[in-house]
Amino acid sequence: MRHCSLSEELDAITKEFDYGIVPGSATVFVKDEINGIGRLDLTLLEGVMIVLEITDQGYKVTSCSPLCNVDPAISTAQTVQAHLERSFESMENLLMTISPMFREKFQQELYSKLQSVQAQQQQQQQQQQQQQQQQQQTTQPTMVSMQHPSLYNTTTTHIPQNENSNSTNNNNPPSSINDLNSFEDLNNWMTN
Repeated sequence: MRHCSLSEELDAITKEFDYGIVPGSATVFVKDEINGIGRLDLTLLEGVMIVLEITDQGYKVTSCSPLCNVDPAISTAQTVQAHLERSFESMENLLMTISPMFREKFQQELYSKLQSVQAQQQQQQQQQQQQQQQQQQTTQPTMVSMQHPSLYNTTTTHIPQNENSNSTNNNNPPSSINDLNSFEDLNNWMTN
C-alpha cells in the first residue's frame, strides 16, 4: 500500500483512477482496519465489473463479471480470470495487466503530464531568457549614454607621446576621443 492507512488507500483508489475506469464506479464495501483488509468493486472501461481485495500483501482481483456478452468485455473478462487471486504490488500494475483500455488511458495521462511538465519548463526558460534580455537592455542604455558621437568617427588620429609621460598623469587631457588610450583616459575625458 502507498498510504499510511487502509482507509486512506481505499479513498485514494476511489478517486485517483477515474481516468482509466468507468468514472465513479469504484465503491468500497469492506473496510476492516483491524484485520487490514479492504474490498471494493469497480467497472473497467471494457465493461467488466471486478471485485478487488487490498491488504498489506498487495492488490488482487477476487472475482469478475462481464456486463455484456460482446468484445471487449468477454476477452477482458478472460484476461481478468487468468489473473484471479494473483497479488500485485500496485493498483496501477494490476489495472494495466488486466485492462488494455486502462493501460492506454494511463499512457495518455502520463504523456499528457510529461507534456505539461515540458511546457512548464519551456515557459520557465522563456521567462528566464526574457528577464535576461530585459536586464541586458537596462544595462545597455547606460553604456550607450557613455559613448560620444565622435566614437563613430572612422578617422584615427595618433598623437605620439613622450616615452616618459604617462597618460594618466598627463596634465593636458586628450582633445578628442581618438586620443584616449585607457578607460581612465575615457573617464577623465568624460568628466572634463
